[in-house]
Amino acid sequence: MGKEHTKDRLDKVERVKRLMKYPNARIRRLFLNLHATEVASVLEDCDEETQQRIIRQLPTNFISDALAEMDEDMRPGQLLQRLHPRAAADLVMELDPDDAADILAQIEEPYKERILYHVPDDEEAVLNKLLEYDEESAGGLMNPEVVFVKENITTFQAIQDVARQSEEIEDFYSIYVVNEEGKLTGYLTFKSLFRNKRNTLVKDAMDTDIVSVTAETDQEEVGKMMAQYNLPTLPVVDSELRLLGRVTFDDIMDVMEDENTEDLLNFAGVSDAANLRGGWAETVRSRIPWLLVNLVTASIAAFTISQFEETISAITTITFFMPIIAGLAGNGATQTLAVTIRRISTDGIPRNKATSVILKEIITGVINGLIIGALASILAIASNTNPMIGLVVFMAMLCNLTISGFAGSFIPITLERLGVDPAVASSILITAFTDIIGYILLFGLATLILL
Repeated sequence: MGKEHTKDRLDKVERVKRLMKYPNARIRRLFLNLHATEVASVLEDCDEETQQRIIRQLPTNFISDALAEMDEDMRPGQLLQRLHPRAAADLVMELDPDDAADILAQIEEPYKERILYHVPDDEEAVLNKLLEYDEESAGGLMNPEVVFVKENITTFQAIQDVARQSEEIEDFYSIYVVNEEGKLTGYLTFKSLFRNKRNTLVKDAMDTDIVSVTAETDQEEVGKMMAQYNLPTLPVVDSELRLLGRVTFDDIMDVMEDENTEDLLNFAGVSDAANLRGGWAETVRSRIPWLLVNLVTASIAAFTISQFEETISAITTITFFMPIIAGLAGNGATQTLAVTIRRISTDGIPRNKATSVILKEIITGVINGLIIGALASILAIASNTNPMIGLVVFMAMLCNLTISGFAGSFIPITLERLGVDPAVASSILITAFTDIIGYILLFGLATLILL
């Protein structure tokens, strides 16, 4: 039933996209039953003229919800720049402050000031404060609209206070408690709020075991903390623990999706600039540097092979095993690398556990090397009358798979300790490393044992 419903919704969105190509399309009727995310999808696929038609004919609150759902790469701020500043300001005021700040950050300064001129002074001050934070920090993600109560009032007074605040704040999941100085001291659950006697002080009913982040905390760390503690919302404080706002799970879901996409692209040697919707010129510019690095590492591998020219001339059959030794070790290193980067990006690898993680991958490499090396040596002996070639292949495979286990874990952990994103550089470094070491092992052992 769920799949059929989803398919129907997707079909409806595609139908709207097709009909929007006609100049006489009845926009209000077409969009009447669409969700904000579906409207965002239509806006993303329309040309500028059609986008303007949609924005002009649909209610402001309807369009603002869609703008908040648009992919950041599609730069919804550019849609606002095509509107009169007053119309753009009306849309901005309909948005949650954090979403409004994200969109305003995409707008050029002169026009942004013209929009903010039509925003009430108190809202403008909030937006300008949010724009000061790094976009990838908790401050850049947070919504300053937060429900809180003072710790020295009664629970009955707190209920009245929460009811009053809920008229202004659409959705909230936690009730935070602050002292007279505005410092976060705890939180209230709805259960504790209602089960206590009316004259119970909030400070006696609240839970003081609260997790918070500062405004400067990186967004990826925020995501880890929310996942670790299963929190629907996370309070943001300043250096003196004064409550500033909150980060909600829907915001962090978008962040983690972006982070995972970025890690996946970086793992493949594609920089963040080559976004999934970018043109060919942008894609070429982002990939060329890594291909040039790969050219250098491949040249080093080719130079390594050239140093064993005499061995290759004397034992030509040994060259048949070059791609096997290098390829399997590269695959093993990539498997290790994927697991290690995943651990770094989710739970992290504490310093006291780094050695055990590396040791585990080395042991795995040794065991895999023994098994795969034995099978490869049988293949070598079967294809050649000299059984010593089987020994060379076995030893080269064992050593290279062991080294690949070490490199696949040690390199990303070391890069992460040095402050370098391990997803960006590890893949190319490890591939080059296992290729070069594999060739040295294969031809070096062949030289020592067979010549």
